[in-house]
This record gives sequence, structure tokens and C-alpha cells, in this order.
Amino acid sequence: MTKPLESDKDVGAFGFQAVKKVRGLLTDIDVQEQPESWEGVGQVVKVELEDAVILEMFGDEEAFDLKDSKFSFIMPYKLTSGGKIVPGTGYDKCWRASAKELGKLPSEFIGEYVTLEKQPRLLFQVYELEDDGTGRKRPKLDEEGNKIKRDVLAVSENGLPKYFCFVADESADAENVRTYIRGLVIGLNQKAALRKLLVDPKAKQFPEYKDALNAGALAELLDLTVVDDKFVEAK
Repeated sequence: MTKPLESDKDVGAFGFQAVKKVRGLLTDIDVQEQPESWEGVGQVVKVELEDAVILEMFGDEEAFDLKDSKFSFIMPYKLTSGGKIVPGTGYDKCWRASAKELGKLPSEFIGEYVTLEKQPRLLFQVYELEDDGTGRKRPKLDEEGNKIKRDVLAVSENGLPKYFCFVADESADAENVRTYIRGLVIGLNQKAALRKLLVDPKAKQFPEYKDALNAGALAELLDLTVVDDKFVEAK
């Protein structure tokens, strides 16, 4: 007899929730009203990518192709009564802070290819509470009499990170990119290889390879050789 899974850590993610890392052309960042299905009131920030590809998934989920190579997501967006960003939110600590670490505001990445990754960043800390014996709650103390704090991370109930952060973008000469492009063109003639580089969602993000093909330098760039007008592994 098999017992069912019961722990929070056994709750998986699926579909778009399981996307851990994505790369694409950042085309828009927009404030919108939150979906009717969400509880409470407030707004959201909607982020849109084009020429996008999924780079990594959580757990054992397999990456999938994106319709029209587009990817979008929303995150809660809250302001104080004075019109300031509420600190300690996913928008503040993940989205905005990660862009700042790369030397920009998020909107300054619009029109550029970016790599985004969900990370379990620290949002804020709260005091651990305990019953004081009268039904009231009081901060729990450690052996030295100090109040015990607990980290609140940007994770969902199943423990997976829930907010995208900007991370250092992949360059065209990154080895995993070269390996991917190499796999696309091996066995193809130059005309077919060009077509691949023009339509493949990930290859389109690195026009340097298309330019190299047009200049007759793609084989050398990828450590390949051309035999009977086809790209093959160099011996």
C-alpha cells in the first residue's frame, strides 16, 4: 500500500509556475489593475518579453515552447498612502533591487535582451512570537534574552521562489550558447543554417551568429568545418 504525499515540500509546480529562468527581449513593463481572481485590492506590474525562450524549469518539469515566443507575468504592486513603494515586497526586493545590482532601473532594460530568474530573496524579518500565558503574544527570546527574528523569503507555500529577478545576461560567446547554435547548424547547408538562425527563438537572440554566417566565418566561430557545403564537426 502506498501512502500519499503530505508535506509542503512535496507540492510541485506546473506550467508557467514551474518556469525558473527565461530569456527574451523586454518590451514592456506596465501597471495594471489586478485580475478579478485575485483576493483583495491593489494593482500589479505586468512584464512582457518577446523572442523569449525558457532556459530552466523547477524540479523535473521539462521546458516547453512558448506560443509566438512570447512570455509575460505579473507581480503585486503596492504603494503607501504617500505614493511610495511599499518596502519588503517582491516588486521591491526582487524585481527592483536585482535591476539595481546590475546598475539600472528595470525600465532601462526595455528594448534589451534580459535573463530573468526566480530567486528566494529575503523580503523582511519578523519576530518569532509565543503565548505570554494570558492569551497574548509576545516576542520569543533566545538564551541571551534577545528577541528571535525569522526571515520571510520570496517563496510560495511549496517553498519555490515566486518572483523573477534580473541576472547577468548570457553573451553570444557563452559556451552553452555556442553548443546550442552548433547543434542547430550541424548537418545543414548554409542556406538551411541561415533559416534556422532566423527562426529559432533562442538563435534569434544572438544575431552575431547570423552575421558570422553571412560573413563566411560561422564554421570557424563554432569550431566546425564545411564539407560538401554542410557544417560538420571538425576532426
